[in-house]
Amino acid sequence: MDGEERYQLRKAAGLYWLLDMEQDGAKRREPVVLNESGAYIWEQYRRLGSEMSVAEALSREFGISVQEGLADIRSFFQQLREQGLVLREE
Repeated sequence: MDGEERYQLRKAAGLYWLLDMEQDGAKRREPVVLNESGAYIWEQYRRLGSEMSVAEALSREFGISVQEGLADIRSFFQQLREQGLVLREE
């Protein structure tokens, strides 16, 4: 994912917020609110570095198939792209 350092995850007021740390001036982008699942995927991807590794972690943690986890991860990243986040393709 391009800019792993660009985007930082914060938790405040019981919500997870994904912040773009490379903003400037009037073109400021609002933080993206993530649910628990999204925050988990984001943090695991930052730690493990690949969609497949995260899918395997999801499979172990939540008892789902690796393919189901991979589909969830790809859907999540697509939603982030649609909100304007810059992510690299695997």
